[in-house]
Amino acid sequence: MREPSLCEIVAACDEPSLTRLLELLPDDIELPRAPRDGVVLMTCREGLGETFHLGEVMVTESLVRWRDADGYAVVVGDDARRSLVAAAIDVLRAADGGQAILADMEPLLSRSREALLSRRGEDARAAASTKVEFDLLPGA
Repeated sequence: MREPSLCEIVAACDEPSLTRLLELLPDDIELPRAPRDGVVLMTCREGLGETFHLGEVMVTESLVRWRDADGYAVVVGDDARRSLVAAAIDVLRAADGGQAILADMEPLLSRSREALLSRRGEDARAAASTKVEFDLLPGA
C-alpha cells in the first residue's frame, strides 16, 4: 500500500484535529491570494495499467508565504481550511524554523495518517472479497 501524501493526510483529518492544526499555524503566515476553487481532470489507472480520464473533480488550492518561502497545496473538494493547512505544512517543511511547529503538529498528522491507512486496508479487504478468478483452460 502506497504512503499517503500530505494533502491526503490533511484531507482525512477529523474536524477537531483540523481546528487544532489551524490553531498551531504561525500568526505571520501570509496569503498572497485567497484560496480558490477549480476543477481538474482526474486521470485513473485501470487494472491492466492503462490510464483513462474519469472526469472533472472539484479542488481547492492555496498558496501561502512564510519567511520568504512559499507553500502550495491542492485538496479535493471545496475546503479552504484543509487546503490552507496543507499549504502551511508545505511551507513549514521548507522554511527555517518550521520544524518546531511541525513537531507540535506531528501527533495530529500521525493519527490522521493511521486512520487513513486503516480505512484503505478495510477497503482493500472488501474489494478483495469480491475477486473472481476464471479458469479458462482447466488443468492447463
